[in-house]
Amino acid sequence: MQIRECTLDDLGQVNAVCDASARTRWTSEMIAPRSDRVVLVAVTQGEVIGVAKTHFHSDPEGRSPAGHYLGGMVVAPGFRRRRVGSALTLARLEWIWSRTSVAHYFANEHNTASIRMHDALGFQPVARFSEIRGVTADDGRSELTLFAASR
Repeated sequence: MQIRECTLDDLGQVNAVCDASARTRWTSEMIAPRSDRVVLVAVTQGEVIGVAKTHFHSDPEGRSPAGHYLGGMVVAPGFRRRRVGSALTLARLEWIWSRTSVAHYFANEHNTASIRMHDALGFQPVARFSEIRGVTADDGRSELTLFAASR
């Protein structure tokens, strides 16, 4: 498996992963190169099997701090629980940590797979919210937990 930066040419395969995962398709705007974020793909035998991105928030919003956040990640169903998500997350963390010493992410309180994976990478819960940066969980019926990790 190779982890590399996503290109606009990957959009069709990225959306095939989204379709197979019953997730919303990504747009070219979501993967277009920008200096304040990175979008990575996991590739095996020329096939995109996962995609993940970061976000940079220059200003705090409520109790949610400014900084670099791990963003959305989608892994093709046949490749889950094979460390694809961990590899994408480690690569994104290296990118963030080359710019700052703290990384953030948030997850639905019920997303135990994500919470366990990030816990193993040193993320600790910081706060719980009904909404973080315009995102809610389960139509507002669940809470989101904000996590942080330092290099």
